[in-house]
Amino acid sequence: TDSHTDTTVFRIPTWRVDLKREVDLIEEIARLYGVDKIPATAPRGAHGENAFDATYDEIAEARHLLSGLGLNEAQGQTLIGKSEVRSQKPEEVVALANPLSSDMDVLRPSLLPGLIHSLRHNVSRKNYDVALFEVGRVFTNVNGQTKEERRVAIAITGARALNFWSGTERDAKFDAMDLKGLVEDLVEHFGLRGVQFTKRAESTALFLESATLALGGKLQLGELGQLLPTLAKKYDLRDAVFLAELRLDELIARGNRSKSFKALPQFPASRRDVAMLVPEATTHDAVLAAVKQAKPANLEGVELFDVFRGKNVPEGQKSLAYAFTYRGIDKTLTDAEINASHAKVVEAFKAQL
Repeated sequence: TDSHTDTTVFRIPTWRVDLKREVDLIEEIARLYGVDKIPATAPRGAHGENAFDATYDEIAEARHLLSGLGLNEAQGQTLIGKSEVRSQKPEEVVALANPLSSDMDVLRPSLLPGLIHSLRHNVSRKNYDVALFEVGRVFTNVNGQTKEERRVAIAITGARALNFWSGTERDAKFDAMDLKGLVEDLVEHFGLRGVQFTKRAESTALFLESATLALGGKLQLGELGQLLPTLAKKYDLRDAVFLAELRLDELIARGNRSKSFKALPQFPASRRDVAMLVPEATTHDAVLAAVKQAKPANLEGVELFDVFRGKNVPEGQKSLAYAFTYRGIDKTLTDAEINASHAKVVEAFKAQL
């Protein structure tokens, strides 16, 4: 025993080949001294901590949310075939130096090819109504360096609800709004504000119609859209397929999960409606942007409740009907106050739309 370093050195007989580790010596002392002489103590436990714990909890909650929205979780292969890669440039793909198969010769740059294969696997076995999500890592080549990031992807096709015996939506299929709703729920779950959906003007190598998500108009968060019918047919998918993929690491890093209490309103609200003819290309987002720029006082909410095309509406235009809700925080608003705020909105529409 060395008293200066508080260490003990043991010389093990060559014939005691079972004594290899510290725990073996502890067991040997207990055996020779006598287990009955060692006082009983409550076992000591320690909760370990790691910087990844918070991230793990965020991922688990995202899985729980998507499962609660009716999706099933899929787990795809990290290796896919190069022929399956459609949305990345060839120089961005990370290829294996010695692939064992042409079907698994690159690291996946996206989760979507794997989810499409899962859809085909189900449909080929007569399970035509499928809603899946996957959380996993993807790999891209950036300036000669392999970049790895975590993403979450969604794939839906077929009937919106399980078969039931009656009702107007008995035969309803998944559509783009179902997909957008799922994405919006996911974005809201992470507490992200200022996320913009921007529709792409043209089709891509993967999507017939699609849109990108950006935070603050700059940071790209992901994309969503409808799979090209030619590709859907190639994979024997008979119904429209809707796909979305988001950068999960960015959602976690930039999310704000803090909640604050807001008391129920004590004063009544007033509603004003606006119906207006606008060009067909005018989007709901453009209308909200005009309202935001006008900054009307005491405006609580804006809701689009009708879109009309047809009789008395000129060709190339559409009629949008919006409901505006005004409410005072500390008093009941007068008609004059509401009309003054609402006039700013109407003037903004006339000037910008």
